[in-house]
Amino acid sequence: MLPVRADETVTLTQRQFAATSPAAPFQGVFTEARRLAAATTPVWPSVEGDLAAWGPALIFPLLDTTVPTHVVLGLAAPLAADGTAPQLMFRTLGLYAAKSRVPFADTPALTQAINRNLNTLEHTTADLETFAGGPGMDGWGSIGAGAWLAYLELLYRDYGELGNPGATRWNADGLRIVDELLLRGRMPDGKGFRTDPRADQRTLWPNVLMLYALVQAYESAEQVKYESAAVATADVVEALRAADGGYSSSAAMADKDTRANAYLAGALLLLWKDTGETHYRERALGILHWLSGAAGTTNDAALRAHGAYLILLADSLSTQRFENLIGRRPMRVTSELGAPSAKAVDEMAQRLRPADFRYRAVFDAVLHTLLEHAPQAGGDFAYDYGDAPGYAARVLLDGGDRTIAPQIIQREQRLLSWPRPRDFDEISFGADALLAAIDHPDAVDAAAAQRSLRRYLLLSDGLAFLDRYYFDWLDWLTDGGGFEYGPTVLGAQIAATHLRFAEQFRDQSVMRFIHPLAVGRALIDAAGRRAWDAGRHVYRARPQDDTVWLLPNVMMIVDLLHTRQLTGDATYMARAEEVAAGLDALWDDARGAYFASSAQMGDDAYESLSTNSYAALALLRLFATTQKPVYRERALRVFDFIAHDLYADGIFYHHLSRGRRATGDIWCTGCNWRMLSALMELDRVSK
Repeated sequence: MLPVRADETVTLTQRQFAATSPAAPFQGVFTEARRLAAATTPVWPSVEGDLAAWGPALIFPLLDTTVPTHVVLGLAAPLAADGTAPQLMFRTLGLYAAKSRVPFADTPALTQAINRNLNTLEHTTADLETFAGGPGMDGWGSIGAGAWLAYLELLYRDYGELGNPGATRWNADGLRIVDELLLRGRMPDGKGFRTDPRADQRTLWPNVLMLYALVQAYESAEQVKYESAAVATADVVEALRAADGGYSSSAAMADKDTRANAYLAGALLLLWKDTGETHYRERALGILHWLSGAAGTTNDAALRAHGAYLILLADSLSTQRFENLIGRRPMRVTSELGAPSAKAVDEMAQRLRPADFRYRAVFDAVLHTLLEHAPQAGGDFAYDYGDAPGYAARVLLDGGDRTIAPQIIQREQRLLSWPRPRDFDEISFGADALLAAIDHPDAVDAAAAQRSLRRYLLLSDGLAFLDRYYFDWLDWLTDGGGFEYGPTVLGAQIAATHLRFAEQFRDQSVMRFIHPLAVGRALIDAAGRRAWDAGRHVYRARPQDDTVWLLPNVMMIVDLLHTRQLTGDATYMARAEEVAAGLDALWDDARGAYFASSAQMGDDAYESLSTNSYAALALLRLFATTQKPVYRERALRVFDFIAHDLYADGIFYHHLSRGRRATGDIWCTGCNWRMLSALMELDRVSK
């Protein structure tokens, strides 16, 4: 990666904000700051502070689409140079900004530099208090420094996940830091954060930086606890707001720090993006008005660039469905090479659903988003939890795709050629892609897919045998599969693949001594012995967990019905209906959906896409097996809830919490592909 030559020019787009955009009042400020920021690019290699972050954050998204990739990389080259840890705190954000301009091209130099920077920062910040007291870190404090490091690590997943298992490492480390700061950094009264664990004064700066970390943790893990912590932090900060829109540095209300206010405006815009609460946007705009007025007038190039970036972000979030700049999840644009055309997606949709389909508009819009805009490369999908390939392959093959689906299947075969623990989720969910391949021998090498599937069955049966067919140890080793699901869910997922194989290849064994139907039954029966709660007629997620969880129970219903179909044993059917009745305790009749658990009802109401999509599938199969209309009616109510309360602008969002739908970047590709698959099954059951 070579620097841009001195005689090489770079063209920036002219950004004219619409009259209805919240950025419109700042058009003049933005235009002037944009011009000044462009002139700062030669000094990026030598700057010590914020300019290495916010100059690139503004410049890279404004590069004209005609600017070649090698020029973009040359412009980013100085940011990839080694430097002190404080310099890297800002240069790393600049590198992410460069990645946002070419987010899914082959940019190994940028990725290598980001990895190196994060490794350096991780080593240097092993003692946060010493690091925060060093040169270049005045005012940060150990809590602020830790929060910004967590933010940089959590951003990695957005920019480096595709084909890179290392993204999991940085994501996990970022979440670990956030969890530690939630314990060590809070004020004694639990309201807001202090500069250092021993400080007793509430100030603006550490709370601002914690907002960045908490919002990004919410986007990365999709856990409401991080959103709640971010909202509570914003409420604490609100006490520092002055009448002119700016925020004071402390409760004394004696001074305002322009730099801290600029960072706060960005954090509030991100919080608005992911909660949909417009008062956060209004507070951010109030800060921008203050910064652009007399109190914020400055010749500081970093602050001018930062302010212009914030104006651009406010406009982008309000007027652009997809746009790649820091603060927005990188997506593909329709003009990007390799992205299917809108016409091709329309043709696929017509093959996948009837013209009069009940959810036609929703189905088509989500399919367009997933295929035209959601990043995928080499059979891997961004923004999933290992589950997108399995669901996507079946939808794509049924829709006539002959390009993306074969890449998914080839990737699953590679992962299974030498299985590694870090790939377990991809392997386990991806087994469904191999099953789909076997159903489409005209599109892929079905024999090769079957060989890989047998390898997965051998692996998973070995794990089941060692764990006595109830995955206590696997649960402990993987923290519930990485998402605290528990052994009942792990067993149900693995059993599903064994049962599917048994259905497609009756009486066939694997390696002569593994009989998939017997393995599936053993997993189901072990869950019955270890996790069955006879009093409440449900399965526990873990034997000692008294909470009633929706996910393990609806997954078990699907397995019980499948086992009944394969064996004719009516006891499995009876148990499936017993569980369905037990789940009435989680039913929210007002919305037509299930609460995710008995601990997330009432004031803490939480209804998720992932659990309710599985519930709709279980209800559909109960109806298909029993022909009892009550199951189909409830399934339709769940589908209606998802289409009405969780869908917006081409995306099924992750959850409804306290009556508010998640927005912004709180969605995953895996759940969206699963919903398309479930809607296709609804169409088949309805015929």
